[in-house]
Amino acid sequence: MQHLTKKVTILIILLLTLNPALGASEITLNDIERPESAILLIVDGLGASYYYPELTPFALDGSELSRAGTQNLAFGTRIINISTPYPDTGIAHSVIVTGFSEANEEIVGYPDATIYDITRQHGFFNIAVMEKGDFMNMREEQDIILYAENNSIDDPKISVQSKNPPPGVLELMDDWKEKLPEYLDGKSGVGKYSAYNKWGIDAANAVAVYMIEEHPTSKFFLTVNVGAIDSGGHNMGDDDYIRLVEDLDRDIYSLYETAKENDMAFFFTADHGMAFAKKNARRGGHVSEKYVSMKESLRIPFVMISQNAVPGLISGGYGEEDIAPTILSVLDLPNHLQYADGTSIHVKKYASIFVKADSEYKVSLWDGGTKLSEQSASELIFAGLPLNASYTVKASGAGGTFEEKVSLDSDRQFRFDNKTGLNQKQMAAGILIIIVNIAGLAIIRRIK
Repeated sequence: MQHLTKKVTILIILLLTLNPALGASEITLNDIERPESAILLIVDGLGASYYYPELTPFALDGSELSRAGTQNLAFGTRIINISTPYPDTGIAHSVIVTGFSEANEEIVGYPDATIYDITRQHGFFNIAVMEKGDFMNMREEQDIILYAENNSIDDPKISVQSKNPPPGVLELMDDWKEKLPEYLDGKSGVGKYSAYNKWGIDAANAVAVYMIEEHPTSKFFLTVNVGAIDSGGHNMGDDDYIRLVEDLDRDIYSLYETAKENDMAFFFTADHGMAFAKKNARRGGHVSEKYVSMKESLRIPFVMISQNAVPGLISGGYGEEDIAPTILSVLDLPNHLQYADGTSIHVKKYASIFVKADSEYKVSLWDGGTKLSEQSASELIFAGLPLNASYTVKASGAGGTFEEKVSLDSDRQFRFDNKTGLNQKQMAAGILIIIVNIAGLAIIRRIK
């Protein structure tokens, strides 16, 4: 009976989230600079307490720990206080890509659940190089991924999975799969852990450079995970953990430079942090009972460098679920994430208005009594609007006529549903009722 109930639950979710991809029409009203592609670097186990110069890490016994000497990402747009809801690798990666604070690995596989669903709908290739966080549903979201089958640095097993790769990327990833032994041979301790991270960063950088040179008109979203900071925190002391963080700060420079020189957005974050029982402890943790609620386990860095983001330090409290909506905002993509409860952090130099409807609507944008633009579409983006300005959005279509005045302190989303007849979700709900009734009858018969 539990098995049947689980199947019904999954079918319910799939039916209610059906949403076919529609090409968006875009109207850019002012000259803006923005990224066409992006790199998301997730550092497994990197606590912001050890990385940000404004923060100080403490051990479980209250003793002060060392902070890494870092410089490469001490600029850009930095969110000073952002935390994961739960410091577990699979859960935290799921939160990052869905914008949903209660996400798990299963939800990542649902339709329209992740940033990858949105980027794919808007013409991006989804490419990944991941040492951790590469669970099945995460891999399935990628057009191609170079990933580690296990978490071993002594005997790593690297694979490539692809379904729609840009030409040439599969061969490039196969080449990099064979290069890993060159990085690890003759190394031990901190040096070996750092070399494993450097291989992942260099492989990702090679992919980014290849896409820029060989596919200059293609947009891509490159996700990178490096895993040895987390492994080092578990298997080494807090002093070695700091050395690993400093090595990482040095080694990411090439990837950052590739993004900057080619006007790409660069997002730097972590899934969770790391905590230690005392100074000079030989092992750390983050998800066990004694560590799970420590700030050192929960606080993560979030740094973004993009030509359309305002540089500087942003205070206030944020959650890991705010990362996905913020990424979409910086890329000028609509936040149509199906389950997201996070909100975009206001980092962009301008605002955009996103309109989506069940069918084609005539949509116009007004500044006072002046019509700025009008177009018929089912999905529409007004980009490049000045912040703190007021506009009126008017729309007419099958569901009626709508009009709303908006003051833009950030991006705004509008969704128009047809009121006449059954829309797709209502049809799915009708089917759902039938399925639930049939399942209920089956359960009753079994009980009898």
